[in-house]
Amino acid sequence: MDNVEKIGQLIKQITETGEWELERDKLKTIKSFCKQNDGHVQMTFDCIMVQLRKKHAQIRYASVQLIEQLFERSRYFRDALTEDFPVFTQLTLGVQGKKLPPPVQVAKKLKQYATALIKAWYVRYGQTYRQLSIAYDFLMDHGFLDQSVSLASIHANQQTSSNVQARRKAVHESRLNELKQEMKDHMELIEDNLTQMEGCFEILIPKNTAQQDNLDFDALLNGEADQPHRDYKDQIISHGLGSNRYKITIDLSASSLMEDIKETEENTIVFDQLRELYTLSLKHATQLNHWIHSLMKIEFFDKQKELRELTRLKEKVSDALKKCRLLDIQPIQPREKPNQLQNIEEEEDDEYADELFEEVDMKAASKNTDGKAISSSKLPPLQRIFPLSYDPNMMEDATYSTPISNTPSTLETKGKEKLDSEKEALFKQAPVVEWGDDLYYWDKDHVQFNTSGIERDHRFMGTGEGTHEIPKHLLEELRKRPIYYKSEAPKQLQACKHPLRNGGLCPRKDLVTCPFHGKIIPRDDTGLPLDEREREKAIQEQQDKEEEYGAPTKPPDPQVMKNLWELLEIDPPANKTKKKKKSALIDIRKKPDNPYTRLNRQINSTKTRKMAQEALEYEREMRLRNKKADM
Repeated sequence: MDNVEKIGQLIKQITETGEWELERDKLKTIKSFCKQNDGHVQMTFDCIMVQLRKKHAQIRYASVQLIEQLFERSRYFRDALTEDFPVFTQLTLGVQGKKLPPPVQVAKKLKQYATALIKAWYVRYGQTYRQLSIAYDFLMDHGFLDQSVSLASIHANQQTSSNVQARRKAVHESRLNELKQEMKDHMELIEDNLTQMEGCFEILIPKNTAQQDNLDFDALLNGEADQPHRDYKDQIISHGLGSNRYKITIDLSASSLMEDIKETEENTIVFDQLRELYTLSLKHATQLNHWIHSLMKIEFFDKQKELRELTRLKEKVSDALKKCRLLDIQPIQPREKPNQLQNIEEEEDDEYADELFEEVDMKAASKNTDGKAISSSKLPPLQRIFPLSYDPNMMEDATYSTPISNTPSTLETKGKEKLDSEKEALFKQAPVVEWGDDLYYWDKDHVQFNTSGIERDHRFMGTGEGTHEIPKHLLEELRKRPIYYKSEAPKQLQACKHPLRNGGLCPRKDLVTCPFHGKIIPRDDTGLPLDEREREKAIQEQQDKEEEYGAPTKPPDPQVMKNLWELLEIDPPANKTKKKKKSALIDIRKKPDNPYTRLNRQINSTKTRKMAQEALEYEREMRLRNKKADM
């Protein structure tokens, strides 16, 4: 491969990646190639102009980036570019009736970038190259510099866009790996499910195994197939007809299939199996659709192989589901568990309804009441709300607790009363805690077991003797409150700083243990522990590793290896070819996905057209029927 093809291929690769920043290794190779002589610079310039003329804004943007790098470093390149500067301005600014190619967003950035670049070149080389002055005056007269952006901000935006694109690529790569692993785990299950469904279909609907594979169906339909001479017996065997003067109509509709295949006691097991497989296939179809939509959203990576596999599998699942619908197979519905508690409560309500209900004679109740009845409107407001609290008969009830009598206090003196000095000091020292059982039993010394007031005699043991109070040691336990200590995580965590293979330090900041290097200990800037024992141990381990595996060696000199292979008269081993990286260029031939295109795609779909044709056919039939009715 000569130099022209080599540099042309290198420039094509670096400008067609679709990234916002040029690849450093390839850029370094191009710079070293141009440093050799002016002829190489001219070759590079010609190849860049070829790329700059391509009708893709991303390729032109990368070409301008490469021009900026070489324009600052080579005088010969500056002379060559300024000679063709009108062409450069047409291709980068879209002047003189030359529109910039799509994508539109990249074309706008290309225009801003070229404007800022010409402005920076004019400031530095305007006195040397007259073409730069002419271009700058042209931009000034036509208003290009009114809303121009500085070159430094453009470089910062390039760096930011590159970082964002790198993060997006990493996210898409991880998502693609997750999808591949998920597909790998479920593909066998889906294939196995389809195989079982096909087996059930073959049991219910046997296939024609005597079908010939070499039949030309198009020729048969057109009547052009070669019909071999057959005698009377062969014709009867092949067609079942003794003569070709009459015809037999065979109904292949879905209704005829349903009439022949019905669920009986013999094939109930097959139908039950199909119901289970059909329910599982519905879930598989949803999962396949989810995978396809997720793969369609992934960019920067080649996923055509996975999409083809998923599409093929989706078609097979759709065919199986269609066959199940033709057989009128319904999916298994999940059974709803009855609410047992509700049923028990309803039974108890029915059982004790008669016991709880008590009939009261209205006449007897009216005689017992006093004749002096007071209207509720004349009662005080509080008595109207709580009438039983003011009933004198309630005081005789042992289960009724009288309201606590509050000390008289006016609204003016409420909140202004001063406590004793001792109480104030105690209130300041007392912690604020929530109410609990410990506070309830805090000042109680005698607590009865049975607080209902009803004595209960045991059937065999009789009545217990004693105080019937909770013992003191149990009261002490009840006055205790368990408090759970919640440790606060430190706000500033120290880094692991364990030495890595690439010469750096581990940047992870974990609470106690690093998942890769164990417990986090204090280390210096070189990665060695600050503790003397740990430091000596780490140094000894490093020396043992170097003795066992040997110190890292430099890669061999390619010229020496070439001479060695020539002396041995053996062909050198072929270098492993790396997998070609997919370009991130935007496909400008793809139609933009906007609401108009989505609506157009939905309207022109096969399903929508079929629905429209059915609606027109139905309307035509209705008109014809109404016309016949009028006649």
